[in-house]
Amino acid sequence: MKKSHSSFQTHVLFCTFLPAIFLLFSCQNSKEATIIDTNAAIAYAVPMDNITLDGNLSEWPSDIHSYPIKNAELGKAPNNNEDFQGNFRIGYNADQREIYIAMEIADESLVVESPELSFWDNQDGLELYINEKSLKTGSPVTQYSEYGNDRNAYGARTAWDKVEMAKNVTDTGKTVEWKVKLDRKIEEGMSLGMDVVVVDKDEDESFTWFSWGKGTQKVANPDRLGNVIFIADATEIGLVKGKVDAFGVNETSVPISIRMSSLDNEDMWVQTVVDSTGNFSVPLPVGGYQIEVPTKIVQVDYRFHRMAPTAPVTFSLGKDGHDPIPTLEVKMLPEPNMIPEVGLLHDFNEASKKQVDQIIEGYQEHYNIPGVSLALIKDGKVVYHKTYGVKNSVTKEPVDDKTLFEAASITKPVFAYVVLRLADRNIIDMDRPLHEYLPFEQLEEYPAYKKMTARHVLIHRSGLPNWGIEMIAEPGEKYGYSGEGFEYLKRVVVKITGKTIEQILDEELIAPNELYHMEFSDSEALRKVVSDGHVGGHPTNWGIPQYAGMAFSMHTEAKAFAKYALTILERKGLKPSTYSEFLEIHTDSDPEYWNNADKKEGAGLGIFIRETDYGNTFYHGGNNGDFKCQFEIYDKLKMGYIIYTNSDTGSELTIDAWQIFGEGKKEGK
Repeated sequence: MKKSHSSFQTHVLFCTFLPAIFLLFSCQNSKEATIIDTNAAIAYAVPMDNITLDGNLSEWPSDIHSYPIKNAELGKAPNNNEDFQGNFRIGYNADQREIYIAMEIADESLVVESPELSFWDNQDGLELYINEKSLKTGSPVTQYSEYGNDRNAYGARTAWDKVEMAKNVTDTGKTVEWKVKLDRKIEEGMSLGMDVVVVDKDEDESFTWFSWGKGTQKVANPDRLGNVIFIADATEIGLVKGKVDAFGVNETSVPISIRMSSLDNEDMWVQTVVDSTGNFSVPLPVGGYQIEVPTKIVQVDYRFHRMAPTAPVTFSLGKDGHDPIPTLEVKMLPEPNMIPEVGLLHDFNEASKKQVDQIIEGYQEHYNIPGVSLALIKDGKVVYHKTYGVKNSVTKEPVDDKTLFEAASITKPVFAYVVLRLADRNIIDMDRPLHEYLPFEQLEEYPAYKKMTARHVLIHRSGLPNWGIEMIAEPGEKYGYSGEGFEYLKRVVVKITGKTIEQILDEELIAPNELYHMEFSDSEALRKVVSDGHVGGHPTNWGIPQYAGMAFSMHTEAKAFAKYALTILERKGLKPSTYSEFLEIHTDSDPEYWNNADKKEGAGLGIFIRETDYGNTFYHGGNNGDFKCQFEIYDKLKMGYIIYTNSDTGSELTIDAWQIFGEGKKEGK
């Protein structure tokens, strides 16, 4: 299940270090070996056959090198080698189009949960990432995972139909064999992106997520995978050394990647991160290469910035050295200066429409935002609606009026409206403890949870974290944004009504207000019109939620959602007294990105309220990582904007929208 991490901002985990690897290249028929010390996550697959997938590694040739899995990127580093130690070996069979991976894991504490409690961070687990196409322009990464005994596949909307895995578990660890069937032909010298991860959960509750390659969130970021190069027999390897001068970029701890492409084989290229000093050393087969720092969007303090590409440099690599490589210089491009002095909606005309298009397309180009759906409201009606760009950056299928985007956390105010409809008819009591309707058994160890009410959930004072089954505060004590609370409230509503959440949404929201283009879970119809999300310019292919989550799963588009926004603006469907509570600040929220320090903002009943020089607005943002969206309505002026984007970098547009359309350029932007 994909979950929204916050109402506005993405908390992306970057890693700026890589494992030190001693590479030993030795094939079955070779007579010599080359040992190279390097920080790059590059492995060499060698020809193999007669591999039986049983978790027993005795048939693996003894001279194939092992690569350590030791990047402790999440959680606590291991105490010693008995606590955790992992490595893998890799081979291939070209005739069968198969890759073989053998993992050896030492682990003195093995933890496996029951299926109903299975989750990725509460037990031991294994992950395998494959980017079979390995296109420089970006291509889907598939993640095959086993957490405990629960298997899943993510990223390419596929099951375990091309992957087999067998393991042999003992009291002190496990050996694991993977077999991956490729669609593409395996040829000597080609490369592809791959990574292996081991999740280690210990009985003392410590948790560590170990990977071979760099970084987390690998499904969405192909450049965070390691690189596998397929070789045959003895292959001469040289070491490429160089430096990147980032002109202060590295001071912000942003990882800079370098890419090296073979001039002799277009199917062989690798991409890796430089170290904290800007240096890199990469072992590659001898030959001619081109090196460059690819164009990249980097995130610093929740804002994205665009790096200028470097000019490619060609060089020849031999076993004992290479042609001189000049220092690669990286600079940031200036941010677009497109915010008008006065918000465009105040005097909206035909010229304004052209200016809107220029601004949207300018943000798309600079921040690499593939697709946008936009609707603008003026004088209580939609005065402009337009779609921009593509649903998928690889297929280039255009966004149109029927294309649906993930609304992420904008699902919350939609569900809140439904809850308030039920409260108006006394079907649910806003101040009755939720546990009296439906106990939350996993919270029984926290007696205070029994004080939690629907009101606490909607004003984000439930005491629950954003995601997780624990209490981090007393209900009602303080503000704490929580998707988990909305999911609990959803289960309560389903229990009270005896209906599915989809039926409730239709009866209380969609049908009465004649809404359309609102979908909440996977279906054949939704798959035909849904946009793909993007991270780093690459399609994520994370899939559609399989069930309706009232914190995160709505799919819609700007013009359709504008009808819901107008329902609130026109005060339809709820009692006047309920609307007064709905659109009132009940609890101050964490400061966001508005430059109005003297104005209040906070949570209403499932929606956010902001004071401005033009009166109060009601708004909400959405962030599922690969989709960013925002809507805001100026209540008194009856104007506002709805923006959906299919990219992590879409936040640059949604964050600036209040200035672009409402309040004009503020100091400091």
